[in-house]
Amino acid sequence: MMENEDNTFAVVTGASMGIGLSIAKELAARRYNLVMSSLPGQCLPVLCNEIESAYMVRALPFECDLTSENGPESLFEFVQSKKVKVNILVNNAGIGYEGPVEGYTCKQIDNMLMLNVRAMTHLTVFFTSLLKENGQSYLLNISSFGAYTPTAYKSIYLATKSFVFYFTRALESEFTGTNVKTCVAVPSAVRTNKNTLGRIERNGWFSQKSALNPGEAAAEIVTGMFKGKNVIVPGKLSRLFFNVAQFVPEGIILRLTRQIFKNYRQG
Repeated sequence: MMENEDNTFAVVTGASMGIGLSIAKELAARRYNLVMSSLPGQCLPVLCNEIESAYMVRALPFECDLTSENGPESLFEFVQSKKVKVNILVNNAGIGYEGPVEGYTCKQIDNMLMLNVRAMTHLTVFFTSLLKENGQSYLLNISSFGAYTPTAYKSIYLATKSFVFYFTRALESEFTGTNVKTCVAVPSAVRTNKNTLGRIERNGWFSQKSALNPGEAAAEIVTGMFKGKNVIVPGKLSRLFFNVAQFVPEGIILRLTRQIFKNYRQG
């Protein structure tokens, strides 16, 4: 039996690796029970067992494809079936591709739209009533550092992350006066896997210097959430560029980003 018998849980999507897994561990270290969601075949039950042993909390695995028509609803129904209280929802699951717009496959486009936009929106709608029932609660959505800027060769991915950003900021206003605090994180490069490491290397100096390990990004994101920050930019260098970029004309930003991301790798 776990030491933490509180029936209050945090739900984390995309929780088998990268920022999602690190956020789950950050929350477990703060004594939060977890519902962790990921695609099947990513060792999620094993990870949950490891977190339960390491942090003495409950960690419930739920494997599903959130891009499927009933994926978000199935996660919500799983949580309801466990009769647990939810006071944190972390919409972390996301996917991105890069390259010229004519090079994207229909599957790649659908994956980005269905996961980054549709699943995130549906889960937010499903869980909002639960969050409002359970005292101080948090909605944390993971966007991207590039969500503000139309960017060549990342057109669809960053458009979906712009949706995440502005949707969350709108809910910040809508939830004023309620017990739900909304936060949107805009991480820059995070060293998660071989593909990401290759992308960081190709994208030049800023990407290389601003890149964080998943644990570093997650620690800043979770700390910012509990401090009540509306927008969380992990990393000192990223925060500096983020603030400076607000005063740079869009045309200059577009030229710079086109130059940076021209060394894309399709697929």
